[in-house]
Amino acid sequence: MHPVVVPTTVGDLRWPVLSAVRVSTAEHPAEFVVLVDCGEPTPREPYATLRVYVWPDRSKAEHGEYNLTFAQAQRSLAERAGLLAHHTVEVVVVRDPDASNDSTVVIDGTVRPHGSTDHVRVITHDIDLGAQDITPDWVAGQLESARRLSPAAAARAAEVIAAYADDTDLDGTGVGDGCGDGA
Repeated sequence: MHPVVVPTTVGDLRWPVLSAVRVSTAEHPAEFVVLVDCGEPTPREPYATLRVYVWPDRSKAEHGEYNLTFAQAQRSLAERAGLLAHHTVEVVVVRDPDASNDSTVVIDGTVRPHGSTDHVRVITHDIDLGAQDITPDWVAGQLESARRLSPAAAARAAEVIAAYADDTDLDGTGVGDGCGDGA
């Protein structure tokens, strides 16, 4: 593999290249993933990542991911260049009606009692409908506990909690057919 000069700008609009990672050992073309500052005319955020092919006499940029914040663009660059480690997370949950539930977190084939490694943190949130009756207090406690989760996980937990609350007619309307849709 011979050294190849990364273009300082790419595309028809000559966006400045802020960072580049070579992703192949081929000579012609040399292949890079680059982070660029689009400035204008992107809709909201000024950064993008692109795949760039470089020959001795020209370069070609394609397969862009646009409208990124700088942090998003950094992550995209690392992801597209294959620099991020991929981890396998497995959660084994044992639901015992006569005892408390138990879960074991396994990351990359190793049991992790605290559910974390240097680069991965696993948060388990257990909604156990068989542990106690579904009451307004149970619903409030579950929703409060779910607030500690990421917005996406909290939204999913709230959906599940609301569906089970609906099934048990906690609002006293008599509505709730056991299907979780409130009809």
